[in-house]
Amino acid sequence: MPNQSILFRKYTISKSGCSDLLDPLNSISLLLSCDDPAAGDLLPLIGECCSAKEVVIAVQEAVERLEVSLNADDDGFEEVEQKVPQQAASSPVVRLSILTGLYAASIPKLKLRKKTAPDTLRPLLTELETVNLMAGSTASTEEGRALISATASLVKRAAQWVKGVPEAREEDVLGCTQLMKNLLDQTLTAYAHCIRSSVVQRTFEHCFPRLTIKTSVGAGSEEGEKVVLEALDAYTFLGCTFKELTSAPTTATLVVLAYGFLNSNNDLALIFPILISSIQTNSALDECLSILLKFLHRIRASSVSPPPTLSPEIVTPLCTILPTIASAHPDPLVRHQAFRIISSLLTLTQPDLRIQLLADLTGDSQLPQMRVAAVGLVKEAMIESLSSTKPNLFTSPLFLRVFGSILFRPSPPDLFSGSKQISLSSFQESSEPQRLVECLALYYVLLQRDHQNLTGIRDTDVLSSVESSLLEPLRSILAKWMRHPSVFGSHMHAIMPLVSLQMGLERLDAAIAQLRSPRT
Repeated sequence: MPNQSILFRKYTISKSGCSDLLDPLNSISLLLSCDDPAAGDLLPLIGECCSAKEVVIAVQEAVERLEVSLNADDDGFEEVEQKVPQQAASSPVVRLSILTGLYAASIPKLKLRKKTAPDTLRPLLTELETVNLMAGSTASTEEGRALISATASLVKRAAQWVKGVPEAREEDVLGCTQLMKNLLDQTLTAYAHCIRSSVVQRTFEHCFPRLTIKTSVGAGSEEGEKVVLEALDAYTFLGCTFKELTSAPTTATLVVLAYGFLNSNNDLALIFPILISSIQTNSALDECLSILLKFLHRIRASSVSPPPTLSPEIVTPLCTILPTIASAHPDPLVRHQAFRIISSLLTLTQPDLRIQLLADLTGDSQLPQMRVAAVGLVKEAMIESLSSTKPNLFTSPLFLRVFGSILFRPSPPDLFSGSKQISLSSFQESSEPQRLVECLALYYVLLQRDHQNLTGIRDTDVLSSVESSLLEPLRSILAKWMRHPSVFGSHMHAIMPLVSLQMGLERLDAAIAQLRSPRT
């Protein structure tokens, strides 16, 4: 709605009879190209005070010119600019926001004659959709947010106009509603990257309060949240239901659902294809991760005991694409969020599939960071199984058959021996020190917690096998490296993995010695 300042000026102009002097057909294109702040004040007044028909005609022409300029190549652009007033004073998205605001001001004043409401709105809104999709990738955060806000205002005012049209037929109202929903959908899709409301971090802090010491929600995220809520209000004003939003889900659907809780455990299936596609293309990634966090948190927090397991059709695709984000995304917060989602997914996965997925993650050398972190996921599964009274594949001999050759030996097995023995510097620069630290910690937990030897980890032949394949080679190479003069001249971050490995070995040696000692 127009603000108080515009209403006052509108009243003054109407009272003085000066509205005819504003001349929208000629002035809108000129004012768009002017960088004087006063031009920005005049344009909303033109929309509110002048002939609605003339404003709509002038805006439609300006949008068409904007589309031509966005389509033009370098040579063609010069030719266009000879015929069109210079429009370099503001970016295409800023001009588009202004034009959208002019539509919002003028469309509610239109008088229908021979055309129906859908016939009147269709060319205007579809043209806006096209230009939005063309200009979206060029928008800055502020520009994209302003465009979403302007579009939400246009939709609400146009919807109110349609509902007030005398003798409006039901099919006309439905047709206009679909046109306006399409415009909202395309606008959110085109400018999703501009929202930046930290919605996934807000969700993460809600779902994992114990992991949150200090909020990491980005500065300025409130403005992003505000414009999305304006868009949600517009959807509500149109009467859109959850069923309608998810019947043919788009990126816009993900944005909308990220700001509300899903209704049931089955709702994820309705949006799953677009969710997977969006994660793969890094489109609306924050919203996708937020939806997953809420979905998984609700299941784990439910009163159902034990929590239901997720279908392989949900788990497998997510555990295929999320590890890349958890391992390689440039933002550490996003990596942590993706990792926690993987952890929650695996907790709700059938044991046989969980073992298979963890074997893939711990053995995949293409994602070294995830390979290290996945050892911790194995430890989570093991502790969970040892704490349960029910039989589980993780607490059976299958565990060692699957993970023994992956976790309880160096990678590759001859890393510390033979002619291709790794050098100290190469070892320190690799991810193997961190992986082995995690493997030693897992081995220690198994020895200490598997009192009934359900996995067979305490068997004499297993202890001997791990000793010969992992502990002894590691003990020997560490003794050699710790005598190397360069170690003590290394930076602290370079020597700490060696120290951690040494401490892990000493702790294991003590635990194994205690197991082998006669009971008193």
